Amino acid sequence: MKSALLSIHHNCKSFYIILGFFLFWQVIPFTGLVDPHFVPPLSKVLAESIQLGFANIAIDISISLGRVIIGFIMAAAVALPLGFILAGAFPKLARLLNPLMVFLSQVPPFILFPVFVIIFGVGNGGIYTVIFWSAIWPLLFNTIAGTQLVDPLLIKSARSMGAGQLTIFFKVIVPGALASIMIGTRTAITICFMMLIGAETMGANSGLGWLIHQSQRMAMIPRIYFAVLLVAVIGLLINYLIEWLERNIIVWQEDTAEELIEWSN
Repeated sequence: MKSALLSIHHNCKSFYIILGFFLFWQVIPFTGLVDPHFVPPLSKVLAESIQLGFANIAIDISISLGRVIIGFIMAAAVALPLGFILAGAFPKLARLLNPLMVFLSQVPPFILFPVFVIIFGVGNGGIYTVIFWSAIWPLLFNTIAGTQLVDPLLIKSARSMGAGQLTIFFKVIVPGALASIMIGTRTAITICFMMLIGAETMGANSGLGWLIHQSQRMAMIPRIYFAVLLVAVIGLLINYLIEWLERNIIVWQEDTAEELIEWSN
């Protein structure tokens, strides 16, 4: 029993810090150190959830998450195959194109947002393009890097055991590159979510970014804090979800050597 409690305590240390931050947030406006009008207590911020209503909050969250998911899937559908092809089939072309890709990746999506709006229109078209542009580069670079880091000896061993190209790709290259791809996925999702909020403040009529923008226009400061708090909580949950997927998916990498032995039997 004691060991179980100690384990729970150890795993909850980070949450203690978060709870301490929330407690500080609740108390500091009443001390006179800050103006409660500009830094309202946490209880007043959370009370905005009642004013907004659970249904409206759920709708804005679902719309924002839907935009992130669609934009990310679009980027992954391009970046993953392109990264595998460049790193595996055309490594010299990958090195040749690397300076251009790095150059393009340095262009912030917000700078291109007016262009995206002109081409794809105001609304979801421009927002999806911003998310696509934000996600494609970390996914592409990490896919190329992960593929290039796969041990050539594993590929030669699999080929010598009679494995075909598809088997080598799915049993050796993908598991070998998966750790790097998951890092790219985490980075891409984080950037996408930040870019989404900014894009929604400029070209949307729904979503969390739109909620922040409307609250700012109406000078509803507690509601601004509440929307920002929602963004932070959702971002934290997404990060934990990706970590969980990483822990449960990358077991493939540990089984690669065992699978190579099975092919030889």
